[in-house]
Amino acid sequence: MIHFLKVDPMRYSDLIRLLPAMALLFFTLCDPHPMSAADTPTDELTLPLPATLPAHPRLMLTPDVKTRVAKLIKTDPLAKRFFERIQQGAKLVEKTPVITRKLDGDKRKRMLDTSRLVLNNIVSMGIAHAFSPDAGLRDRMIAEMTAVSAFEDWHPQHFLDTAEMTLAMALGYDWLYDELTEDQRATIRRGIVKHGLEAALANHGGLHWHNNWNQVRHGSLTAGALAVYEDQPQLAGQILQQAKDHFPIALHAYEGDGVYPEGPMYWDYGTSFSWIMSACLTSALGDDWGILQSPGFAQSFEYVKQVTTPTGLLFNYADCMRGPMSQSLHIWAGAMLNRPDYIHMGMQSLEPYFRHVKAKGPRLTPLAILWYQPVEDDQHLTYPTCYVGQSDHVQIATIRSKWDDPKASFIGIKGGNIQINHGHMDIGSFIVEADGVRWAEDLGMEQEIYDRTDSWGTNQDARRWIFLRANNFGHNTLTLGGKLQQVKGINPILRHGQTEDMQFAILNMSTAYKEQAQQIHRGIALLADQSMIVQDDLIGMDESLDLQWTMLTAADIQLDDDKRSATLTFKGQTMQMTIQSPDNATFVIKDATPATLAENPNKDYQRLLITCPAPVSDGSLTVHFTPGSLSSSSVPMLRSLAAW
Repeated sequence: MIHFLKVDPMRYSDLIRLLPAMALLFFTLCDPHPMSAADTPTDELTLPLPATLPAHPRLMLTPDVKTRVAKLIKTDPLAKRFFERIQQGAKLVEKTPVITRKLDGDKRKRMLDTSRLVLNNIVSMGIAHAFSPDAGLRDRMIAEMTAVSAFEDWHPQHFLDTAEMTLAMALGYDWLYDELTEDQRATIRRGIVKHGLEAALANHGGLHWHNNWNQVRHGSLTAGALAVYEDQPQLAGQILQQAKDHFPIALHAYEGDGVYPEGPMYWDYGTSFSWIMSACLTSALGDDWGILQSPGFAQSFEYVKQVTTPTGLLFNYADCMRGPMSQSLHIWAGAMLNRPDYIHMGMQSLEPYFRHVKAKGPRLTPLAILWYQPVEDDQHLTYPTCYVGQSDHVQIATIRSKWDDPKASFIGIKGGNIQINHGHMDIGSFIVEADGVRWAEDLGMEQEIYDRTDSWGTNQDARRWIFLRANNFGHNTLTLGGKLQQVKGINPILRHGQTEDMQFAILNMSTAYKEQAQQIHRGIALLADQSMIVQDDLIGMDESLDLQWTMLTAADIQLDDDKRSATLTFKGQTMQMTIQSPDNATFVIKDATPATLAENPNKDYQRLLITCPAPVSDGSLTVHFTPGSLSSSSVPMLRSLAAW
């Protein structure tokens, strides 16, 4: 159960655009779930399918949808703005050369960038042409699809390449069906069948995996099968049977409160193709096979709303980057779940898309206009400002001073399990924002890990943990005696609540420090004056171990003479940090340079450390964060977390 309680420039925008491709490199090298005889696709079909499907177009852009959206474009200013942006991008695409087959990558060849560019082009031009018929756009789409059909293959060795290309071709074929000649239909259909559907029977990448490969594969192939259904009913039936049998495996990641194990960026990638699959099944068959109702799936949209911070960035953890990201998915979810606030949120996230017109953009974003509905001011629902999300893999808490204010104070904390796909030693790691600035950062993924095949294990002695961005030395958490966190076991959110003077959440981090301390609890709190606290209560520390408290920041740091206060400055704003306890703790500034030259140098980042020499007594380590915008802030009353 979920407990509800303008955007900073992104430093790694190019890296983030590549993230989904890099994130899944490991799974191109080995299938973590080897196929058994029971998994092998067969010709036996048990899925009841109709003899015929609705006429083309049947994939999302149906006649009823076209009528409704066309009216909105004429009558609603936001719909008009959305469509005009799509149309401008499509006209830029029209001027680009027709795509050619290109493989990228030194250590592992991929055609994914090509497939994604085709998907971007077809969706952009297809939506623009649907609502403002344009012979130039139509002919450019046909030329692109004809060229892609003539490729030697769609690189099924890295099956994401094949999947996304199949989706692009299926949408173009379906949407332009009545405008294609018989020869053009046959050519494009042969490409979908040979390079997409038949290739899927021989290549099992993502077929029954537990991660987002599964969603990308089955969402895309489902569209391909539905597009050519009347001409290839047996083959289409096999592909749909595969999807019906194996797609639910990927949905287990949402169970619990919808808290996605790999973070919001990976949630966006996988869930985008669940959206496509649900929408195509609904428009063609009238039934999405229970995707939207699967445990935790609908709740995951609330999770993403809650981990989107006041600045529009993300409360990121594991290999997820800080964002921001387009949240056009929430426009679909808002319409399907009757959540106008999701539509509002999704449209707000598209401001960068509206402002910066390019040929290449978020490739699925134009589809969101098919679900857009106007939202009245009184439909902007207000929600409590403390959220706790819990699953078997990840547990998080976020607290903010208010909604819809980019300068609001925000603090979030990460718990749960380290041993997950893309996991980091980030138990207890926190994010802090105030006055429109992110003060405490999570650095996200390490590129060197993605470029290797030996750094994906998550056992205690795995090579993965030598990298600064993956271990606890590179996160806003504790390090005892220079030791790594312990990877086994869960670290749960114990309590959360609200009193007259604060909102709070408390995490039990003890499992991550097994054999280093008897008990460590970390509490985060947002006080009534919008200042914040991070407090660690320590019991039974190993007397031989010193204690190091770490926070990463891009801000300039100035220490007071006693080194118990630090003033952070960034973009004209300030944050005062003060050690309230213990008396012998002091701040130290250290760069964020990793141990090896191969790693990201973390330029412009520093680590603000607190050091407590061994032996460390039982008690509390408390740090108070005071945003510079506060005219005054009182010293918080010191008390143990048990008294919160």
